[in-house]
Amino acid sequence: MTTFEKLVAEAKHDPNIIGLWLGGSRGKGLETLHSDFDCLMIVADDAVVGYRERFQGNGRDGVDCQVMTLGGFAAYGDWDGSQRWDRYNFAHTAPPLVDKTGKMQSLINENGYVPAYKRTAFIDTSIDHFINQVYRVAKCQRDGLAVAARIEAASALEPLLDAVFALDGGRLRPFAKYLAWALRTHPLGKLPWEPDAFVALLLDALSEPILPALQELLTGIERLARTHGHDAVFDAWGQTLDWMRTFRP
Repeated sequence: MTTFEKLVAEAKHDPNIIGLWLGGSRGKGLETLHSDFDCLMIVADDAVVGYRERFQGNGRDGVDCQVMTLGGFAAYGDWDGSQRWDRYNFAHTAPPLVDKTGKMQSLINENGYVPAYKRTAFIDTSIDHFINQVYRVAKCQRDGLAVAARIEAASALEPLLDAVFALDGGRLRPFAKYLAWALRTHPLGKLPWEPDAFVALLLDALSEPILPALQELLTGIERLARTHGHDAVFDAWGQTLDWMRTFRP
């Protein structure tokens, strides 16, 4: 029996352990020979200190464990908290291996999306950030600043992906290593491009001439976002948006 199998067996029988979930690549069925067992252990409130000392992040035999209370887990993925970056870990993942209260799965589901009450503002902010990066690239290329243009282009892709995924029911941008997999196995319903073509455009936006690919991405995201009522963020750019769409260095 492996160390992780022993951990699962112990979690099932120890009354202080009320939940155990396997995340990371293994939780998505994407493990390699180098993948750790990244797990989250939920314990009773009065046991958390001792169980952290015993299990937390020890890395023994490839098992990397976080230990927290159920209340701590409920707060862990708070949208305005420091761990927001990790919310995608809870998307498209396996169910808990142990869930003695029946509450862990609902928290995993909740953390795997942009909260509904934050969604519109998040999409608008992400789109505006992307448009601003395209504007910066265009100005850099206009002024012959090739290195600066490429740096600004690289900074354009995360807000673009934030918006594209959130427009599909509040989905979260995947971690970069999962992007191609997510596009193929959990397709975006209204993406203006086929998954492989979309990935190719992202790559084109990182290599010369840069701007044509970004302009195509801008046109596609504008068409998609306007159908979801996000007109104002584009209209606010006025004639500058027209210049970005058509400028040729």
